[in-house]
Amino acid sequence: MARCETERDAKEYLISRIVAEAEREGSPLTEVERKMLYFTETGWTLPDIMEVNAEFERDYDNNKYERRVAGLARRIEEDNKAQGGEEESAWLRAVEKLSEGDHYLLVLINPRLVSAGETARRPGDFVKLMLAALALTVALLLFHWFRGN
Repeated sequence: MARCETERDAKEYLISRIVAEAEREGSPLTEVERKMLYFTETGWTLPDIMEVNAEFERDYDNNKYERRVAGLARRIEEDNKAQGGEEESAWLRAVEKLSEGDHYLLVLINPRLVSAGETARRPGDFVKLMLAALALTVALLLFHWFRGN
């Protein structure tokens, strides 16, 4: 049984499950990919995380990585639901505990990454973008109309 009394415990548990799933699927994470699962700007993380992040930003496709990890997490959650019991409860407790902080891992295990096929966005972001574009267009048309009169 996973004990997730601290954010670090929760992070370690979730990461161990993700790493194991990647290996089980025959496509293990690279060292950089594995270390990026620890990324946070506010809580406990690996001592060399900024160097790892710089290498990741330089050498990896962020969207592809995020979708991959989200897919691994989704498959873990599907297995957990099918099997029920302690693994499902442990996963949920770990996610809940990790949610007390600001961790990149929470973004990575977001199911919207898999279903959307791209980086997760908040609901309504597209509508807001379209409204902003419409407002800008109207403002430019009014500016040109008043300038011409």
